[in-house]
Amino acid sequence: MTNDPNSLDTKAEGGVQPAGVRVTAPKCVRCKQPVQARYRPFCSQRRMDADLGAWVSGAYSVATADGPGPHSEEDGQEEQ
Repeated sequence: MTNDPNSLDTKAEGGVQPAGVRVTAPKCVRCKQPVQARYRPFCSQRRMDADLGAWVSGAYSVATADGPGPHSEEDGQEEQ
């Protein structure tokens, strides 16, 4: 095998993989444990539910440059 990064490494099973590429098992996005296909990208139903709970409670948010909207709870007033 050469040290050329564009060369291909032929496996005994007949598959071809680019040289220098290491394939690893995916990890859970919350706890870094191995992912189970049924709960992908999580490792278990528990982690999946915890992530959903975080979304529902508003723990995840996207910061914007805009101020609060006209229907914001921070106003304390209702528009009629």
